[in-house]
Amino acid sequence: MEFIVAQLVYLLLGLATGILSGTFGIGGGTLTTPAMRDVIRTPGHVALGTPLPIIVPTALSGALVFRRKRMLKYRIGAVCALAGSVTALLGAATTAYFTGREMMLITSAFIALLAAKFALAGKEPKPRARTAPTKLLFRATFVGLAAGALSGFLGVGGGVILVPAMVLLLNFRVHEAIGTSLMVMAIYAIPGSAAHYLLGHVDIALLVPIALGSVLGAQLGARLAVKTEERKLRLSFSVFLLAVASYMAVSELLG
Repeated sequence: MEFIVAQLVYLLLGLATGILSGTFGIGGGTLTTPAMRDVIRTPGHVALGTPLPIIVPTALSGALVFRRKRMLKYRIGAVCALAGSVTALLGAATTAYFTGREMMLITSAFIALLAAKFALAGKEPKPRARTAPTKLLFRATFVGLAAGALSGFLGVGGGVILVPAMVLLLNFRVHEAIGTSLMVMAIYAIPGSAAHYLLGHVDIALLVPIALGSVLGAQLGARLAVKTEERKLRLSFSVFLLAVASYMAVSELLG
C-alpha cells in the first residue's frame, strides 16, 4: 500500500512539474528539486541530479504545442543548444566540489536574482530584426553557454535563464522564448543527465513515475501558455521564480 501511495505522489509531482514546465518554458527542476529535497527527503545531489533526465521528454512534450503554433525559433535555438551541450557537462562535473546544501543555496540565490531582473525589465522587447545577425549569433552563443553551465551545475533545465535571456538579449516575445527554451532544454539536458548519472546523482525509482506525469503536464501547461497574454505571462513567470527561490532558501537554512 505504501508503494502505491508513493507512486501516486511521484506521478502528481510530475504532473505539477510538467504543467509549470510547459507554461513557463522551464525544465521543472525549480519545483522537482525542492520537492525531492524537502518532501521526499532525498540527498541534495540526488535532488539536483534526478530532475535533469526528466527534462528531456517533458520539454519535448511542451515544445510540440508551441511548434504547432509556430512559436519556435529553430536557428537560434540550435545555436543555444549546441553551446549549452558543452558547458552542461562542465557544470555537472563541478558539482563534485560542492555540498548539497551549498548547491541548494546557490540555486535559490540565482533564481531570485533572475526573477527580479526579469520583472523589472517591464517593457516589450524591440523587434528582433533590429539586432545585427552577427551580434545576434554572438548573444545566442553566450546565452547557450551560460544556460548550459547552470543547467548542469544547478540541476535545472536552464529555462530559468533561457527565457529571460532570450527576451532581454535576443528580443524574443515571451511565447517565443518559452517555446524555444523547451526545444533547447530537450537537447542539452542529455549530456548533463549522463554526467549526473555517472556521478550517482540519478534515482531511477523516482525518475520513471515523475517523468510519466511530467510529460502529460507539459502538454497542459503549454496549451495554457499559448492562450495567455504576454504581460500576464511575464509577471507570472517572475512571481513563480521568486516564490520558488524563497522557499528553497528558507527550507535549506531552517534544515
